[in-house]
Amino acid sequence: MDNMSMPDDRRPRIIDVTRKPTKCPDCGERVVDIVYGTGDMTEIEFALQYRKEAIMGGDNIPRRPPIWCCSCGCKRFRKVNPDGTDAPVKVKMLKDIRKAPVSVINWSSSMVDRALESNQIDLIHKYTLDITTEFEEKETLVMTAVSQSDAELLARELV
Repeated sequence: MDNMSMPDDRRPRIIDVTRKPTKCPDCGERVVDIVYGTGDMTEIEFALQYRKEAIMGGDNIPRRPPIWCCSCGCKRFRKVNPDGTDAPVKVKMLKDIRKAPVSVINWSSSMVDRALESNQIDLIHKYTLDITTEFEEKETLVMTAVSQSDAELLARELV
């Protein structure tokens, strides 16, 4: 079987678009940026360090690079002009992305889920906790919890 007759599920297909789609036309998942210059970094390592959702593009940038990808990875998207010609793009490079603090993530406890399910919204509060990791790193976490002790318990689970 030659590459041209290979089924879509064995080879990612690049779709030409004039703007970033909000969701994938195949699977319906959200569309995220592709970040190049990532080396061996995984998406999880990227998310933990940079607090952004993206797909890792590796170190090799194609001549006509796709710049967006379905979050499940099934389709990639290349920006083109309305007439179908390649649009000038600036690829996102890891070296240009600033690391974000842990405080940009709002962690919530399972007790919050139960309070929401039982429509007890008045029990839910936001707590800010200063923590120290096992590596002596200091972070500030934002927690949504039903009490200070619930927030502290969740922080211990995370750290």
